[in-house]
Amino acid sequence: MSEPDAEEPSTIEAARRRWAPRIERWRRAWDRFTRHRLGIVGLAIISIYVLWALFPEVFAPHTPEWKAYLGYDAGRLTGEQRRSLPHPPAFGDPFFAPLGTDHRGRDVLTLLIYSTRNALYIAFAAGILSSLVGVPLGLISGYYGDTWIDETIQRVADMTYGLPFLPLVIVLIAIRGITLTNVVLAIVAKSWINNCIVIRGEVLSLKERSYVESAKVAGASDARIVLRHLLPNVLPLSFVYLAQDAAIAIITEASLAYLGLSDFTAHSWGIMLHAVQAQGYVFTAWWWLLPPGIAITLVAASFYFIGFSMEDVANPQRGENRWR
Repeated sequence: MSEPDAEEPSTIEAARRRWAPRIERWRRAWDRFTRHRLGIVGLAIISIYVLWALFPEVFAPHTPEWKAYLGYDAGRLTGEQRRSLPHPPAFGDPFFAPLGTDHRGRDVLTLLIYSTRNALYIAFAAGILSSLVGVPLGLISGYYGDTWIDETIQRVADMTYGLPFLPLVIVLIAIRGITLTNVVLAIVAKSWINNCIVIRGEVLSLKERSYVESAKVAGASDARIVLRHLLPNVLPLSFVYLAQDAAIAIITEASLAYLGLSDFTAHSWGIMLHAVQAQGYVFTAWWWLLPPGIAITLVAASFYFIGFSMEDVANPQRGENRWR
């Protein structure tokens, strides 16, 4: 009975020793990230948007189906007011619509909050998929540099890089149909290239390091070298481009929605802007126009702020005060 008791602490201690360097490395990275004010601001903004996306019913004054004057205090309306529906957008708070209403009488703040979920879905899905495509291709291309594998990947990247971004996305969506998933896939079809090129350049430098040569001499397989020795060193850099790809995805989706190329059964900041333009209230309903525009600007800027701070985490030699 004494042997298992003696082995259990040793097993825990071995696991602690194994994970201690990794935990310490991530702790130092977090400490370095928190020194950059832009990164903290970006993380705070993203946290607010995540809460909106997860719990919209908590923060939104109404449901998306709510309409001012309809079903609320009907006795306060005259017959002429009821006959005038749908009414033009209004600013104020007659029925608790803090940012006013749109042309259908829907609360602008409610639509703004409920649109956050789709915006973050597109951002994170496009960013993660771009990394899942670009990072492995960059690792393979860099590790097998100056071979037919590297040449094949780079020629595909060159051909894709030469295609204009927004027209390519529009064509792919027109072919596959207008859905949020197809919007994400169309964005990824172009955005993986930067990941691939940058990761390849980093791997070309890393594979000349002594620890990689030692692993080769020790008989480690190519897969083990790439996954165990190269991948952990390029992950911080991949996070930088993941954040930038997420920002680009949000702006692209808003642009597509403004052009009418979006799923109008879903809620989207771009669809809100499209509705303002389509109804001809761009210059008169500022309370309807500005909130989605500001929301898009803030979430895109916050991803860029996080990406800038992560770049300093990934490249400490660039100086601690660069993004302060």
